[in-house]
Amino acid sequence: MSLYRNVLAPALFTLPADRSHYLGNAALRWPLPWQLLSAAGGLKVSDPRLTTTFAGFEMSSPVGLAAGFDKNGDLLDSLSSLGFGFICVGSIMPEPRYGNPFPRLVRYRNRESIADSMGVPSKGRAYAVERLKQRTVKPVPIVANVGGFSSETIAAGVLEVMPHVDAVEISLMCPNVLKPGETFDEIGMLRRILERIDGNTGSIIVRVPNDTTQSHDRFAELVELCVEARVGGLKVGGGRRLAEPRLGTGIGTLHGRAIFDTALVNVERAARFARGRIPIKGNGGISSASDVLAMRRAGATCVDLYSAFIYQGWTVARDINRELVATFDRDASQATLVPAVDRPEVQRA
Repeated sequence: MSLYRNVLAPALFTLPADRSHYLGNAALRWPLPWQLLSAAGGLKVSDPRLTTTFAGFEMSSPVGLAAGFDKNGDLLDSLSSLGFGFICVGSIMPEPRYGNPFPRLVRYRNRESIADSMGVPSKGRAYAVERLKQRTVKPVPIVANVGGFSSETIAAGVLEVMPHVDAVEISLMCPNVLKPGETFDEIGMLRRILERIDGNTGSIIVRVPNDTTQSHDRFAELVELCVEARVGGLKVGGGRRLAEPRLGTGIGTLHGRAIFDTALVNVERAARFARGRIPIKGNGGISSASDVLAMRRAGATCVDLYSAFIYQGWTVARDINRELVATFDRDASQATLVPAVDRPEVQRA
């Protein structure tokens, strides 16, 4: 029996989603209980078959926590105890931002999905960098997701946080900032950012905007730009905008199980465009070992998740990792599954 899924989650889900999110964050501000729970309950799964390398850093598991839960680096000591292969912090914005009006979150429990309209709330870059500097023990790789509204501010953020993390994920645009009908030149912005970074790209991950995946030509052009710049990796997902009157803005982005199939198709497309020249991180609706393996078959080296953490709780990484190891034990070929980025026949294509 899962304490979280059978007892705590039903209670939390009687509350508004924003309130539950706040309580979850508050509970994770105290690292000692989570460290003790990890030691007692074995939240970390150690198996060399899980070890993965992406964007220049090695992780003990291909399953990470996506940006959005720990926006400012306040929860890293607790989150590092939960068995994830890496933790993404952010989005880290140049200055403090309040974000969009509440409500910002709506649950779709029957689909284990959520709609969010956060609007990139942040305590600002200076605060987040100080939090990252204060970490003396670093048991899990940390990725900083850096956002902004100009190439200058994003590039400055990348260069400032880079010394304190294992990789930096560039967020070209949050999907809940653009107004309906607005367009965004993500390729031009990325080109200017990479020029300002001036060659320090090996530990850079570019988050492909959701709108970009809907255009074959823009998607292919963005991937090609990243390959030419020797970027360390791509993050490809399947989030999509939707009208949701229960949100304060009336519109948000859908995440969770409802978008997994879309995310899988987008990863496959990115792998075809990349032709083995750049690794891919899959994101969107991942909640089980079978999802992870499907993403790897599609071309992803690793994955990160968010909604499954909300619906399955603090054991989600452990449960997926255990399921992966059990799958490897039953079928050794699954343990040596080579992502499309590493397949020789793809590299020759």
